[in-house]
Amino acid sequence: MKELDVFRYLKKYRAVIAGLSVLTGILFYIVAQFHIQQYTAITVIEYTGSRAEEGYSPDGKKIDTTEIYATNLVAQALKKLDVDDTEATIDSIRMNIHVEPVITEEDLLVQQSKLDNGEKDYEINPTQYVVSFNCGVSNGKEYPRKVLNQILQEYASYYGKTHVNTSLAANPVSDITTKGYDYLEMAEVMDDTLTSITEHLSDKVEWNGEFRSSRTGYSFQDLKDEFEFIQDVEVRQLFSEILAGQVTKDRDLLLEKYRNRNNDLSISNSAVAFEIEKIRGIIGAYEDAMGDFSVPVTNADGESQGNPLQNNVLPDVYDDGNSDEDGNWIPVDRTAEYDQLLMAYIEDRTLYEHNLIDNDYNNYIIDVFTKAPAVSLEAGQQSIQAEIACLAEKINALQSIYYETNDEYNEYLGAQNIMMLSSVRVTERFPVLIFTVLIVVIFGALGCAGAALFGRIEDFIEYYAFTNKVDGLPNRAKCDQFIAQREHRPIMGNFVCVVFKLANLQKENARLGREAGDRMIKDFVEIITSVFAPSNKVFVGNNGAGQYLIFAESMDKEQVIAALFQVGIVLEERSRERGYHIDLKHGYAYAEEEQCFYIRELLSIAMKRVGTENDPKKPETTVV
Repeated sequence: MKELDVFRYLKKYRAVIAGLSVLTGILFYIVAQFHIQQYTAITVIEYTGSRAEEGYSPDGKKIDTTEIYATNLVAQALKKLDVDDTEATIDSIRMNIHVEPVITEEDLLVQQSKLDNGEKDYEINPTQYVVSFNCGVSNGKEYPRKVLNQILQEYASYYGKTHVNTSLAANPVSDITTKGYDYLEMAEVMDDTLTSITEHLSDKVEWNGEFRSSRTGYSFQDLKDEFEFIQDVEVRQLFSEILAGQVTKDRDLLLEKYRNRNNDLSISNSAVAFEIEKIRGIIGAYEDAMGDFSVPVTNADGESQGNPLQNNVLPDVYDDGNSDEDGNWIPVDRTAEYDQLLMAYIEDRTLYEHNLIDNDYNNYIIDVFTKAPAVSLEAGQQSIQAEIACLAEKINALQSIYYETNDEYNEYLGAQNIMMLSSVRVTERFPVLIFTVLIVVIFGALGCAGAALFGRIEDFIEYYAFTNKVDGLPNRAKCDQFIAQREHRPIMGNFVCVVFKLANLQKENARLGREAGDRMIKDFVEIITSVFAPSNKVFVGNNGAGQYLIFAESMDKEQVIAALFQVGIVLEERSRERGYHIDLKHGYAYAEEEQCFYIRELLSIAMKRVGTENDPKKPETTVV
């Protein structure tokens, strides 16, 4: 049996090992990269508001990081990215967004110290959070980056609008012509709307007058000036034209509305007047109590310095609930209650005066339209209607610019209060390329081990099933196998078949003994295998009964003749040394010379020539 030679096995199966390893690596890469791999977009944000370290947003509400992946924000982000925004997609994205606080060792040490000192309610309020979004590879590596970026932009805008910025003024002018108002009422609605808008804009100018939208080109001051111009010039002109022309859709209905307004004002002022008198009574009681509870103060010379309130309190006037268990009154400072009474008085008095002003305005309108015709001329109505429509369109257009400017302002405020400490980066779940290389290496190692094992098994099979035990050459079964593998395909022209025959093997065995006969066979095999070196191109086998076959796929005729001659010379010398006699016969057939290109036919020709006389087509027989 052949010796154990791992390198021989590896050489034999190197192509299979390499092919399977590479194929496994390719399959693993495809499956991992396109089915198993995941991308993670990740960034770090920090809340920078004035109360962020306390855990609160600027409006005093607790910071809620779940707002980052709220359904409406995710839907808005996907819509802007032109991505499928179905409920399933939104839910899938929300489930794969994670927000984790960044808690340092210092924070933990401070917490532990507070707890050790008995502050059981102390809690860490992190300002930094890691925001991540996981997804598959179906949409590409840039998909998670775009989605997370857009969601954070939407969140910044939402945070600015909800927790920093004030609400926008409503715009009832948008559909004013469809609500059944009379012309004068439309003008009033426009005037009230513009007043509300300019008040909101005044607040924004005070907060950040330098802000200017990059989208609209407007600042809040610019918008305020525009709205004020419309109110002070165009709306006032509209009022003037309506009143001067007494333009109305239905005079009687309009007069009834204003009379009803006055009735409502009268009822309101009656209630307000009652509250005013009540408060004035309470204030009078305070003033009386001031004298009762004053203590004269004198200087060192005994001169009076006034009568300040004792403890600045006025008991039993407005609130008498401050007493101890024995019923003794406990002095407290109630100046705040007095201030509240004054503020309530001022508010009620202001409302009362405003109602009087509104009543006078309503009376003026009633007086103007009492003398008007029941229905205005159609031409006048059309003119006013067109003017109102044009003015409403102008207000609506400017309001749209205001909304867009405010949206950008919200984003600005969000960015001022939420800072991205790092750009969004995308990482892979695992390095596919490195794992692929490892898989190739592992399978290559397994292939080498398998090749060694399989090669050794082949050696065992080859030895026990296809090897002659005496000479170690392939036996007859192997020879038949070799021939059968090639009999159905043509052979090359330089293919040669050589047949050797040990004619006197049995006689020599009988004469010298079996052991000596085996020695003779081994010597012969050693000689022919050295001359016809077995390889992929040369097959040397024992065909049984002292007959040996040699198939060479790339020997020319001169090489064959030289080899036969060398075998004869070496065998003759070996026979003299060993003391045995070999009657060796041979025959050969050269495919190109014989014009025979099938192995069995060529072998038949060679076998027929064994022992024939020597001529150009009949190889010589050598007897040693």
